Amino acid sequence: MPKRSTPFQAIVRLVRQHYARPGVTVTESKMLLDAVRGIEREVDIVIEGELDGEPMTISVEVIEHGRRASVTWVDEMLRKHRDLPTNLLLLVSKSGFTSSAVAAIAAEAGRVQALTPEVIELEGQVIVKHFFVDTMRYVQTGCKLHVRDGGEQVVVVGEPATDVYDSTGRLLGPLSYLVQDAMGLDAVRLGLSFEAHNHPDKDQVRGFSVGIPIAPLGYCLQKSETGELHLIDELIITGDAAVSQTEVPLTLARLGGRVYGSAEAPIAGRPAVWVGTTDLEEQTTKISWQVTDAQNSDQAQFETRPMQFPGLRGLLPSPIPKPSVDEPPTSANGERSSD
Repeated sequence: MPKRSTPFQAIVRLVRQHYARPGVTVTESKMLLDAVRGIEREVDIVIEGELDGEPMTISVEVIEHGRRASVTWVDEMLRKHRDLPTNLLLLVSKSGFTSSAVAAIAAEAGRVQALTPEVIELEGQVIVKHFFVDTMRYVQTGCKLHVRDGGEQVVVVGEPATDVYDSTGRLLGPLSYLVQDAMGLDAVRLGLSFEAHNHPDKDQVRGFSVGIPIAPLGYCLQKSETGELHLIDELIITGDAAVSQTEVPLTLARLGGRVYGSAEAPIAGRPAVWVGTTDLEEQTTKISWQVTDAQNSDQAQFETRPMQFPGLRGLLPSPIPKPSVDEPPTSANGERSSD
C-alpha cells in the first residue's frame, strides 16, 4: 500500500527539514511501533534527534481539510499516539482548530501543540516572492567517438550494439550502455542544466551536444578486420532537447515561529510543492521541491541496471564536460536531428 501524503503535508515536512539542526532527521510517512498492540502505525512526519543527550521523537500529524480541525480528529490523534514513542505531538491544521479542539489540546499540559500556518502580510497585502525554474528535457539520439588510430585521431559513428573493450581486450559491454552510464552522471546532467538555464533563447533550444574525454579509462573499440584495439579519446553524445520555464510564486507564511515561502507549481510536467527559507545571518536562501503525484499512482517497478562502466564515476565530475545546447537551423521545420 502506498504511503499517504498531501501537498500540505509535503510542505510541512520540507519546512521542518529546512530548520532541522545537524543530527536531526525528518521523515515523511514513517512507521512507529505501538508498544501495547505490537503493530506499526503510520505517522505523517517524524522528527528524531537528541535533547540534552537523550533521544527525542517529535511526531507531526497533518490535516488539510477546508474546515477547522475538530475535537474528533484531535481525540483520534491523542489515542493513536498514547502508546507510540512520541515525546511531543504537533497537530498541524491548514484551516485552524475549533474551540473544543483547542481545549482538548490545552488539557495535554504541553505534550501536544496545535499549529496553523499564518500568511504574512505587509500593509494588507500578502507577500509573494517569485522565481523561475528552467526544466530541460533531453534524449540522446546519436554518438560519435574520437578514436586513436596509430598517431592519428579518427571519428567513428557509434552504433548501439558496438562492443567496448578494456585495454587488455576484455569485453566490457555495448556502446549503448556506455552512453547511458555517461548521461546518468551528475556532472553531465548538471552541465546540461546549467547551459540550458543560461541560454539566451530558451524557447529555441532543439538539441544538445556534450563531449566527454575518457582516454584515461582505457576503453577501446576493436577493428573487425584486424582485431586491433583502438583507444577511445572522447565521446560526443548528441540528442534532442527542449527547455521550459515555470514561474514559482512563493507565498510567505509562518508555522510555529518558522518563516517560509511555499507554492504548488509543476516541475517537468509533474505536480510539485516548493518551499523556500532564508537564513538572515548567512544571507542565503534555500529552496526545495517535492513531487506530489507518486503516492497517487500505481507506478510500475522497474529493475535498475547496474552501472556497466563504473570507471566513469572516478573520471567525472572533474572536470565537468562542456555541453552545448543548439538552436534549429533556419531551414528546419521545428525538429532537429543531431546525427
